[in-house]
Amino acid sequence: MKKIAVYCSSSDQIRTPFFDQAARMGQLMAKRDMGLVYGGGMVGLMGQVAKSLKAAGGHTIGVIPEALHIEGVVNTIDDELIITADMHTRKAKMIELADGFIGLAGGFGTLEEMLEVMTLKQLGYHEKPIVFLNTENYYGHLFEMFEHIYAENFAKPEYRQLYHISETPDDAMAYLAAYQPPQLPDKWFV
Repeated sequence: MKKIAVYCSSSDQIRTPFFDQAARMGQLMAKRDMGLVYGGGMVGLMGQVAKSLKAAGGHTIGVIPEALHIEGVVNTIDDELIITADMHTRKAKMIELADGFIGLAGGFGTLEEMLEVMTLKQLGYHEKPIVFLNTENYYGHLFEMFEHIYAENFAKPEYRQLYHISETPDDAMAYLAAYQPPQLPDKWFV
């Protein structure tokens, strides 16, 4: 069974289309026998992916730092719950466990986690697939910033291969199923 780390919002104060896509993602992952590695929360998109995946017979691994291991916050439905000392250890454990990464809509934490796995891939620490689920063009401005980075030579245009942009969970699953690690150039400009 492949395990996919899903990074996403822990907020319940967001619009319905984001929850619908999170539910679909969980269903599709379970259908394709992909386990979920996630932040272990029961709320927001994080909780929605886990609940949908579990309802469809999937396997979940929650990874939560000790400071957030709070009743009413941590999910009680996980097959495995890993409690780490801190956020740094949590992120490292999720990266270690995952065979790929999907970023649903989220805030600063989600962005930080997605950018970290992109940077690690750029530097050759892994060759795992990375997908942004761009529900309702949520990440459109971020992708514009990426294009600005390429235009200003802060990154090579070939690094568009570090990640895939999906508009639907179905496209994200198709990308993961067909994924072959790209041949990326050395990071350094010469």
